[in-house]
Amino acid sequence: MLRFRFALLAAMLLAVPSLFVCAQEARTPQGAQPADKTSGKATIVPFRAGRVFSAELSKQKPIFSVESEFDKPAIENPAWVELIVKLENGRTLSRFDYALVGKRGTYPCFAVAESAEPYSTEEEKWIISKTSITKSYRMLFPVNRSEFDDAKDGLLSVNLKLKLFETALPPVAFRVRVMPDREGFTPVTRIRPEGLCNMSYHEAFEVGN
Repeated sequence: MLRFRFALLAAMLLAVPSLFVCAQEARTPQGAQPADKTSGKATIVPFRAGRVFSAELSKQKPIFSVESEFDKPAIENPAWVELIVKLENGRTLSRFDYALVGKRGTYPCFAVAESAEPYSTEEEKWIISKTSITKSYRMLFPVNRSEFDDAKDGLLSVNLKLKLFETALPPVAFRVRVMPDREGFTPVTRIRPEGLCNMSYHEAFEVGN
């Protein structure tokens, strides 16, 4: 009987590491796959709901189809960061999900849009509940213009973090491309399949491109 109990205890101890690994894997998002790389840089960055294909900082305000006096950015005369992402199957996207952390502040997402559609502050546009793994989606963050001062070599380091609940997942770190002063965001149709994250404007569009 004693030998049987010892064998049972040993089996339970051997099972504990496996259970721990399974629990860790269950908490790992489907989008957290190895980042695609070009020339040693992660040009596609995984985040909780999918992957970031492009990230840009511009002084030019993007087009809105509808705006509201009662729904404005908290920042006066902001600059703008746009992320172009693709989502994992079954994921949704809303303006309430994420915040961008820069050198000068933390900035909640202000608007989301599908493909090349203009942004809107209409309530029905706050959440994109029907998504496709083949489509691109855009996330817009108003940020302090002083963020430009911390850019280095045409790139600004930022973190993307979840807003809605506590999570063990760390914020996703990457670098945002600084656009020339009078240039707006790159259209979705110009984002290459291999991604353009962590690439300066010069690297992405002027060197052999």
